[in-house]
Amino acid sequence: MKPLDRALTVIENVIAAGTLAVAALISIVNVILRQFDKSWFWTEEAVIYLIIYSTFFGAIVTLRHNEHVSVDILGVFFKDRGKKWLALVAGTVTIVYLVIMGYLGWQLIAEPFSWSTVTPVLKLPLWVVELAVPLGMTLMLIRAVEMLWRTWKYGGPSDEELLAAEAEATGLTLEEIRASRKVIATETDTQDDTKEDGR
Repeated sequence: MKPLDRALTVIENVIAAGTLAVAALISIVNVILRQFDKSWFWTEEAVIYLIIYSTFFGAIVTLRHNEHVSVDILGVFFKDRGKKWLALVAGTVTIVYLVIMGYLGWQLIAEPFSWSTVTPVLKLPLWVVELAVPLGMTLMLIRAVEMLWRTWKYGGPSDEELLAAEAEATGLTLEEIRASRKVIATETDTQDDTKEDGR
């Protein structure tokens, strides 16, 4: 799977970063041209389409780094085996979603209006713009399957990885997250002791 991982990484990075870089370059050049009372009339539409591609392929990069918005608080309460199964369930749900979205995306491309309609300024066939959806979802599906296989073989994320993700999401340091976990654990133990004394 390592060759697949490397190939996917190159494709994802090149398209996500490349389209964003081209969009930025076009915008910068157009701003400079305006200072000389000249401009490219097609830049706005081109930048929008490039950012659409960058967004869909950037989402794959985000998936690769496990940085999509997720509720992983349950993982802290499970041992390694439980975390693995939790990650497998999450991966399976992701794959089902991507299969549905990818299928609908390719269906959209197959519609006659996608081939007969052109964009207002660049006069591109509409399917060229719409291709970002099925292509992005298909590549994300391949990446999700690769990640699911890796989880099955090597297990889910460790406690440290979960804590690091939580720290990054909240803007706190890893030490602060650990300290808050200790406080929560201490308060929970105190409440349990109080309940037992009350009985």
